[in-house]
Amino acid sequence: MSTELRTRVAGAGPAVLWIHGYTMDSSLWGDLWDRLPGFRHVGVDLPGHGASGPLPAGLTLPALAAEIAGLARSAGASRVVALSFGTIVGLQLAIDAPDLVQRLILGAPTISGWPAEPGISERYRQLGLLRRFAGPGEQMAELWMSSPPDIFRGTERHPRLRGQIRSVVIRHSWAELVNGRMRPLTEHVQDVTALSRITAHTLVVIGDEDMPAYHQHAGTLCSAVARCRSVTLPGAGHLCLLERPDEVAPILDGHLRSPEPEFKEYVAPAIPT
Repeated sequence: MSTELRTRVAGAGPAVLWIHGYTMDSSLWGDLWDRLPGFRHVGVDLPGHGASGPLPAGLTLPALAAEIAGLARSAGASRVVALSFGTIVGLQLAIDAPDLVQRLILGAPTISGWPAEPGISERYRQLGLLRRFAGPGEQMAELWMSSPPDIFRGTERHPRLRGQIRSVVIRHSWAELVNGRMRPLTEHVQDVTALSRITAHTLVVIGDEDMPAYHQHAGTLCSAVARCRSVTLPGAGHLCLLERPDEVAPILDGHLRSPEPEFKEYVAPAIPT
């Protein structure tokens, strides 16, 4: 099963593959890419997102990871950065292609098949109903970005970022909520045995204001993945990589460049208010 995956590329140097969150696209990485010179940044739009083709019927998470692995090999990218839903894909890529993924960064980590934050399933149900009656557009974006659940709450401090995200979400078709094609992706279970097969040097980044379920996922990953360390980013919510580009860029840069990262718990310094 082949999917039409589109990419956005910037910079020169060692290749880094970037995987965005649900309803987003690779255009939102720009602020971070500007702060990470010396790399060739390759942002992939997931199926049904951005400029990529629609999500095919029956596409499973391992099949999607295999498609993205082919893209990464073609780009020469052994470094992977993922955010939120994109971390599910990044994890599967690292599980199934350990020879490929050498450096892995997971922002707001999500493990497929593990308990989600309370309220998220209900929000998806509400979105599905609204999509059937109103179609895609501003009403869907308004509902999706409202709290709780607090997926986008951290962006309220950053109006420009929130506006950028909103413009991308408005363009999202939400077809996967109507045709059920998201289900084979989210039903795949990434159990501890699978996670333990990851050999990549792994960095978990999570905002200190993120929801409890994602802090639990971060702890699970750092227990299951042999070469894993975590960074807690003060003053950041679920979309930590996008919310705090000035603070997070040096952390990412160090992990992407280090030949042998030091694996220990690290807490970023407090951010002046």
